[in-house]
Amino acid sequence: MAAPLLALIALATGNPQAFGTSGTPPLTAPASYLRTGDHRVATVVYRLAARGISYCGASHPLTGMALHHLEDYAKADKAEATRQYGLDKGPAVLAVVAESPAARAGVQAGDILLSVNGTRLPTRPAVPAPRKPRQLAVEVDALIEREARTGALRFEALRGAHPLSLALKPVLGCPARGRLAQSNQPNAFADGRYAIMTTKMLDFVASEDELAVVMAHELAHNILGHPQRLDAQKVPHGILRGFGKNAGRVRVTEEEADRLSLKLLWAAGYDVSAAIPFWRRLYARYDPIPIPKFMRTHPSLGARERMIRQAIEELGARPGG
Repeated sequence: MAAPLLALIALATGNPQAFGTSGTPPLTAPASYLRTGDHRVATVVYRLAARGISYCGASHPLTGMALHHLEDYAKADKAEATRQYGLDKGPAVLAVVAESPAARAGVQAGDILLSVNGTRLPTRPAVPAPRKPRQLAVEVDALIEREARTGALRFEALRGAHPLSLALKPVLGCPARGRLAQSNQPNAFADGRYAIMTTKMLDFVASEDELAVVMAHELAHNILGHPQRLDAQKVPHGILRGFGKNAGRVRVTEEEADRLSLKLLWAAGYDVSAAIPFWRRLYARYDPIPIPKFMRTHPSLGARERMIRQAIEELGARPGG
């Protein structure tokens, strides 16, 4: 989805990992997170990516953990983020999804990652980019993903003041990366790499199934390469998207993302039919005035409902997958 209708989201931490008397993590390790909202998003994204791989056309290494960085915090908050999380030493684990490779390896929220497979993780961007405030996060994610494609990952880390080594073996899934962004605007969007949901949109969704509806749609945009396609077609951002051929080009990507997202929902075991009440509430609140089709960048509510019902029939989908 594109503004003003949607955006995307991230990860969280809380419960300590439980270890057996042998000192090894249990096969089914619990979730660990710092913030509930981040963890909810991370869990939904991981589930969609891991179970929807047959619909993606490409594979991507999944670890089941989310990180945060010192650059993610406002200037006034950096000192406290350094004191509380040790982010001056390296990226720290923000959330761990239950039963993911990271959880099985014993990774805990709050662990500070120093290196991966012998390569030091950077604490500042290699190429400073003022207009890309999360450049460091992109570089760290790319480094970890590159190493993950070679096989197992071994992290040198700190847990509090104690050094430790963590070894995990990623699983393959859809090329899906998601995060939660702090904002008072109800939005979700895809930037070609990340699917992002705002905290206001997270407040709007009524269930985990609706949260999955939003994230599956945004992940579908990235999987299908829509941001890159629209850039190649020179479709502008902002209000000019609704004029001339631009609106039709954007609307095609929305329809494609809708169709793929429902397959991802179904594969992941979410209630596909939850998309109907979600879209009804969203349109009623944020898109109440009918707009002529030639100016619409998104399908009408009626068109979306017809497509969802057709997909449910084709997939044989029932609530819960």
